[in-house]
Amino acid sequence: MDAAADSVRVYICGDEYSIKGDVDVETTKEVAEYVDRKMMEFQKNMTSRDKLKVAVLSALNIAGELFDHKRRSEGATKTLEELQEKTDVIAKKIDDCLR
Repeated sequence: MDAAADSVRVYICGDEYSIKGDVDVETTKEVAEYVDRKMMEFQKNMTSRDKLKVAVLSALNIAGELFDHKRRSEGATKTLEELQEKTDVIAKKIDDCLR
């Protein structure tokens, strides 16, 4: 059986979940632990113990982290593309000088 198809039990915010995903068991556990940490962090800082509110705030926080990472990644890709273009121009000038 494919390791990614195995079901894994995790605990998030005190509740047990049986998760079957498209990734390996270890990755599923890591993601669940991250979500658990985020939820526990929000839960301890809130007066309300409403798990739905905690889950929504945690999801918004994690989505914000994802968007920030994507923006930085896209910026790095753009910078690499600009550097490649400049390198190509310099290489062409050097090549022209050597002819």
